[in-house]
Amino acid sequence: MMQKRQAIALLVLALILSSGAASVFAAGKTTTIHIQGMHCKMCAASVAKALKATTGVETVEVSFERSEAVIQYDDQKVTEARLREVINSTGFKAVEESNTSGNSTD
Repeated sequence: MMQKRQAIALLVLALILSSGAASVFAAGKTTTIHIQGMHCKMCAASVAKALKATTGVETVEVSFERSEAVIQYDDQKVTEARLREVINSTGFKAVEESNTSGNSTD
């Protein structure tokens, strides 16, 4: 009976660890997109709100002072081109230079 419990416990532990490992290897990317036209915190807030509502976006930091958005996203769900479209749809302009990097586990 004890060996059966240990076997079940090990199986459960293995399942938990494997599901955690899957999230570590998710296709996450971070990009910095420069934005023209933002003049205040409300401008940055409207861009951030639109990006956060986009499927696949995980985190967003928008700074009107630096004229940029730093976006962490799942590239299996959304493309950088789509992120630029979302920014442009808010009335601001996503500039065509960026710095993209892959998973932090690389």
